[in-house]
Amino acid sequence: MNTENSRLDEEEVLLAFSVEPRHDRATLEHYLNQYPEHALALVDCSIEMMMDASHSDDEVQVPSDQVADQAWRQFQAAMGSVQNTAAIANPFAQLQPTAFKSIAKRLDVSNLFLIRVRERAIDAATFPRRFVQQLAAELGATADAVSAYLRSPPTMASSLSFRSNVKPEVVAQIPFDQAVETSQLTPSQKEALQALRD
Repeated sequence: MNTENSRLDEEEVLLAFSVEPRHDRATLEHYLNQYPEHALALVDCSIEMMMDASHSDDEVQVPSDQVADQAWRQFQAAMGSVQNTAAIANPFAQLQPTAFKSIAKRLDVSNLFLIRVRERAIDAATFPRRFVQQLAAELGATADAVSAYLRSPPTMASSLSFRSNVKPEVVAQIPFDQAVETSQLTPSQKEALQALRD
């Protein structure tokens, strides 16, 4: 994977899911949240794995229709939580790296600052309203849509979870002012951002 925006294809997602040490509801929900576009394939894979597990256990034989029913209930419960988060569109999702850099330049912020915005590493309650409006205009979205995205929980880049022996964690959000001070901004960029305060 050469870019941050690259997504795993269905086969790669299923392979990653199949090698997980546990195939319980939490693991399935994690993959459904990360890859909602592969939800049906993930559920099919989960059902197959549950059926294989029930056939390999000589002491407990669970009829396949019970396994399917259980998997379907897990899927429905997981999809309920995915739909709640999937309803909030990511306004950065379709941006190519060059477009991302252009937006950072037009907003007069560093790439690091805009990455923190995109990854929701900044507490949404601390954003100046005028910054959100400017960002929304650059992204071709409404200020309400951008605000909703910024208020949703922060996530880690999905590609990171496959590159490390240590389980990656979502970092705590920082206030807007701290992000301004620690994002490699020039003094004039810092001043311009602080001037946007409500």
